[in-house]
Amino acid sequence: MIIRKSTQQDAADMLELEHLVWTPGTTPGEIHFENEAAYLLKNPAGSKVVAEIDGRVAGILGYHSPIPVLANKHVLTLDIAVHPDFRKNGVGSALMDELFRIAKAENKEKLLLRVLSSNEKAIKFYTKLGFQVEGRLHKEFILNGDYVDDIFMAYFL
Repeated sequence: MIIRKSTQQDAADMLELEHLVWTPGTTPGEIHFENEAAYLLKNPAGSKVVAEIDGRVAGILGYHSPIPVLANKHVLTLDIAVHPDFRKNGVGSALMDELFRIAKAENKEKLLLRVLSSNEKAIKFYTKLGFQVEGRLHKEFILNGDYVDDIFMAYFL
């Protein structure tokens, strides 16, 4: 497995992965890009970390400041997606290890994420890594006719 920054050549694989992973069970809003150019406008080369296995994009991780103000510069928020064909192969853990390395190198102190209460596998994964629930917005979304909470989780470096 190779962990590296995204390139323009990754756009097709990253686009496919995002469309596969971000479903009503994992996100409250539809994520859809018309084509690679539209994807690259929002996710330019180098803006994500990629896990590559046998020449394929197995997972991607994005991170950025949640609020672009000086008082919040110590925090990063993240999103992570692992291709279904590569789950249970350490891809998510490898991507998160790289984020921990980057965050420490950039003197960040807190990693923040949001996860749907219905996404039990993701919650278990984040908890195993040491993330803790910081807050919960009860009945924040209605997905497929059911109320779903929005859970905020954090990891302190």
